[in-house]
Amino acid sequence: MPVGSRNCSDTRTQEDRRNATQAALLDATIDCLVEYGYAGTTTRLVADHSAVSRGAQTHHYPTKRDLVVAAVERLFDQHAQQFTDAFRQVPEAERTMDRALRALWEIASYPSFAAVLEVVVASRTDDELRGIVHGVAASLEQTVIDLLLWFSPEITDADVARKIVSFAFALLQGAAVLRIEGFGEPDDVMASAASLAPMAAALAATPPISGR
Repeated sequence: MPVGSRNCSDTRTQEDRRNATQAALLDATIDCLVEYGYAGTTTRLVADHSAVSRGAQTHHYPTKRDLVVAAVERLFDQHAQQFTDAFRQVPEAERTMDRALRALWEIASYPSFAAVLEVVVASRTDDELRGIVHGVAASLEQTVIDLLLWFSPEITDADVARKIVSFAFALLQGAAVLRIEGFGEPDDVMASAASLAPMAAALAATPPISGR
């Protein structure tokens, strides 16, 4: 084998190993956030759950913050892709507001969504973490706004789409808290919200009445 080919193969192998190690650490971080909460998640716990050595963990992500930030950014990217796939798989004849909300709720019902809520709560008293969370959340929201404008061509105003998505996210997060805490009927709440989604969209598109 030519030397250049061997070096290229070695580089790819090293990159594959690095990517696999990072993925294992970030997956374990999400699992720990879900199981132990933000306060209970430690770098040692993540290393143990990922079956990665402490040395490798500190090499890739020296601190808990590094782990959590990278894991949440990756999770939000995954959610954005899941939202995109879910919306694009709906047949054109079935692209309704209630179908869109049901698709969002299905993804928000994944166990990993609890990790998002843990970090959101933790960021309340951590300015740096809050800035990062707000950034990735805004990016995810924009992805869903763009999808909604594509999914529902009758919505032509980006500001209207933003209002609808903000309303939907508020519902999703509230229902997700109900599900995680084990009280209320979050599925019934979201089913009712889905049935009212077309009306809510129409109201969002209605210009405010100017004062006399």
